Order: sequence, then C-alpha cells, then structure tokens
Amino acid sequence: MSQLYTSQSTVDKLLTIFSSLFLAATRPPRHLLAWLLIAQLALESASSVRCLFRQFLSKQTDASLNSYYRALGNGLVTDASIRQALALQALAIVPEAMRQEPILLSVDDTSIAKWGKHFDGVGILYDHAKHDGKSYFNGHVFVSLTMSVPVLHENAGKQQIRYIAVPIGYVMSNGEASKLTLTCQLLDEVMPILEKRQVILLFDSWYAKRELLAHALRYPNLNVICNARHDTAMFELPGSTAGRRSTASD
Repeated sequence: MSQLYTSQSTVDKLLTIFSSLFLAATRPPRHLLAWLLIAQLALESASSVRCLFRQFLSKQTDASLNSYYRALGNGLVTDASIRQALALQALAIVPEAMRQEPILLSVDDTSIAKWGKHFDGVGILYDHAKHDGKSYFNGHVFVSLTMSVPVLHENAGKQQIRYIAVPIGYVMSNGEASKLTLTCQLLDEVMPILEKRQVILLFDSWYAKRELLAHALRYPNLNVICNARHDTAMFELPGSTAGRRSTASD
C-alpha cells in the first residue's frame, strides 16, 4: 500500500475534493463515500465493499462495514447527482476570459466481456472491431459522456486555448433502454447546467440517428458535429407555404 494515502494532508485534500460529489447528503455519509473513493484509489481496484473494508478502510477509519453499506444506500446520492456535480466542477476550472468559448460534449460506448452469464444487465453483444469470425460475445455495454472545457495554456510565450477532457460518467445498458436512449438521458442531466453556454455534441456515425438528433434539437444552445454512414437518409426541412392550397394548375 502506498504511503501517499496515509499522509494526513493528502487524505484531508482528497476528502474535501471527493465530498463535493455528494453535496445532497449530510456530512456523515459524505465522509464515508469519500473514504470509499480513496480506498479504490489506494487499492487500484474495487472488487467489493467488503474487500475495500478489510484491506484498507478498517485500518484507516473507525466506521463499521455496515456504515459504508448504509452510506451507499443513501437515497439523496444518485448516479445523476454525481454526474451533475462533476459537470459543475469541470465548469469551475474555466477562466473568466474563456466564458464565451464552446463546451464540448463527447458520447461514446464501450463493451466489457464477461465469462459468466449470471450478471445483472449482461447480454449477447456485437463487436464491430473484431475480424476473427467471432463478432458476438457475452458482456456489458456502457455509454460514456465526457465534457471538454477550455483553459488558457502558454506555448512558446503565447497564450493559447487548450481543452481539458473531464469524464462525467457512465451508464450501463440493462437491455431495456438503447444506447440512444441512454445518451438522451445523459444530455438531459447536464444540459440544464449548460443552458447559458454554447455546447457542441460530438459522436461517431453509429449515434447519427433520428432519436438522438431530434432530442438534441430541443436545446437551442446545442449543435452537433458527427460522422454519418454513406447510406444515411438525410431530409431537408420542408419549404414555407404560401398560405393557400395548391391546385392542379400550380
């Protein structure tokens, strides 16, 4: 175990940073949830809460194992609230001079193979990157959202704009909602925070479908940059009418 995580100054700083992700909860569960994150950093894994407790938390804190379970069950702390807190933290690092620069949102997905079949949300998935004749596998699929924010960066004595990518969160598909639906859900969580910003949504050609594009158009400050398949059907908006019905002579 690295001595870094037993340094009191380091622990205090990490507790302050991680506690800000759970502002909806009261101080005790915030403190315990922050310790859970520190334990994952220290062990570089999180096989189970019990494992984190036995190998790290029981040696660093006086709280019981059940206390950590109760903290995780706190109804005020949700996946959405954590993602929104991360989005607010990402915006906080944007300097005042960069307030007019656009915010970039990137959507993608990743698949994790599983050996067993008795996992929540596991299913038969298709991997288009495989070219060995075995494109289907058993596993989980996650949709991710990343926010890139502008900062000033000095290069060769000149101030330049540089974008820093901040992972906002992942949502696991459970078979009931498609990746497009999950992407719309992620947008609805962060776009109210970005209502006064110019936002550009980035994704690959798989996501260039009507469900997501139509949902993105609901936000007037959101533009889309994406690839499109060569066989994608694209339609222009209908032209304005003259206010009268057409006749056979028109």
